[in-house]
Amino acid sequence: MSINYKNIELLSPAGNFECAKAAVTAGADAIYMGGAKYSARAYAKSATDNSLVDSIKFVKSNNKKFYLTINTLFKQKELKEIFLFLDPIVELGIDAFIVQDLGVAMLLKEKYPKIELHASTQMTITSSKAINLVYALGFTQVVLSRELSLKEIKSIKKEIGDEIKLEAFIHGSMCYCYSGACLMSSFIGGESGNRGRCKGPCRLPYSVVGAVTSKSFIKNDRRHSHGANHLETGPYIISMKDMCALNSLKGLIDAGVTSFKIEGRMRNANYVEGVTKTYRKYLDRIMMEDKNENSGKGYNITDDEKYLLNLYNKGGFTNYYDKHNSIDMIQRYERKNLSK
Repeated sequence: MSINYKNIELLSPAGNFECAKAAVTAGADAIYMGGAKYSARAYAKSATDNSLVDSIKFVKSNNKKFYLTINTLFKQKELKEIFLFLDPIVELGIDAFIVQDLGVAMLLKEKYPKIELHASTQMTITSSKAINLVYALGFTQVVLSRELSLKEIKSIKKEIGDEIKLEAFIHGSMCYCYSGACLMSSFIGGESGNRGRCKGPCRLPYSVVGAVTSKSFIKNDRRHSHGANHLETGPYIISMKDMCALNSLKGLIDAGVTSFKIEGRMRNANYVEGVTKTYRKYLDRIMMEDKNENSGKGYNITDDEKYLLNLYNKGGFTNYYDKHNSIDMIQRYERKNLSK
């Protein structure tokens, strides 16, 4: 398959103006950010100051794309208020809305027909049928569930063709549940992740007071799955390690992904800059090697993974692209410097 690298974009997060500047300087092709309302990161600084307006102006002045997150579930009364919030922002020249609520997506399509609709990861899209559905509704890009494997993405791509673009996460936090499908924060913390206010109870330490050994067998005996007690689980038993997909970038490109998304709108500018420049280096390397213009000398993926670990990690790195499930994907122990 011939790959048009002009269509490949590195998409970086920004929780404030400093992060937006850091991302652009480090080589991002596009920025995504939320505002004071309707964003899945309601606690980001951009929700409480003028960062959103300043960031849009800066990003657009540098000829980069700006995606606005409108990715919470909406209540009936909010449907009457949304355009009061959006009209002045849209005038600044944003390129796309990242949306979860289908009803709101239809309102946005009608009101702002020239602005692209991107299906948020909060939709938990995991199949070609779901992608074809949102494409029929007018979406031009889909943020795939970060729980998909590389094999599954390849299979999906074969079914959908090139009409709609695929976006995939490559770095940052992962949810213990499917993104957007967890009610734990609502029950324990009193705030819903589906309303942008996740309290992150899965990140807290817990005590294991008992464990059950399970055993299941596949009838044809080709596979056995055995549960285990794991007596030394550590206190962080439902906190996922962070995603790192440096080793999966080429596979994702070959699978048909064109937008590569870094998670982290709650992170600082140093984090955004460091992660963005690292993935920029590897995306450029892949492009140059495909053109036979660069042998890749001077790159050490182990050193770069250590660098990323030192920027931030929850007990190490993992991803679903090449691992379906494992206790090794859970943080379990206190975060520490793992680069040594």
